[in-house]
Amino acid sequence: MVIMGKYIKMYGWMYEVFRNEEFTINDFKAVFPSPSPGKIIYDLIRLNYVDRVKRGRYKVIAPGEFVRKIVEENLKQVDVLKYAKKKYAYCDNDAVSIWTDGYYWTGFTAGFKPIHIKILKRDLEWWRNFFKEKDVEFSIIGERRTLFGLLYVLHPEEEFIVEKKEGVLVIPLTEVIEFCKENELTYRPALEYLDKNYKLKLFEEYEYL
Repeated sequence: MVIMGKYIKMYGWMYEVFRNEEFTINDFKAVFPSPSPGKIIYDLIRLNYVDRVKRGRYKVIAPGEFVRKIVEENLKQVDVLKYAKKKYAYCDNDAVSIWTDGYYWTGFTAGFKPIHIKILKRDLEWWRNFFKEKDVEFSIIGERRTLFGLLYVLHPEEEFIVEKKEGVLVIPLTEVIEFCKENELTYRPALEYLDKNYKLKLFEEYEYL
């Protein structure tokens, strides 16, 4: 059985009634008995179920558009770390992308876009509250649950080093190289890029044209 909230049920019935037609609060009251129709409409607008077309006139957002808005709002959360006041550093796949200047990007699917960051173990509760307050999805590395959309994956550590690359907080290049070496089948192209750009001599036998 699928458990749905009150407003999503209301959204379903409103779309069934009004479809793509504009409606007023009086139109709403005529169909749905309510002591506070204005508040209901306000809440539905806030939740992106309804658009205000102009003063006093509204329109139910079509399901396809509603779904796109969910995805768009989720993807906007990529910038939430600018509000963070605790120590963190991009790591894993994201650190590889940062150090390769976006040349090598992997570790995501069409429906799952994780962002990996190291945090201090002692700050874990702060991060939990931070993401909940911002309504941002997050997970602790290793948790067994269904993951989807843009989601922050937290890697709690006792301590870690942070470097800045073009203003972005990220783990050091040496750690990125070790990460790539441990997963060389996947990250060989990234290692070759880093080797060439930073003259690391990781592949003595490799000759660049």
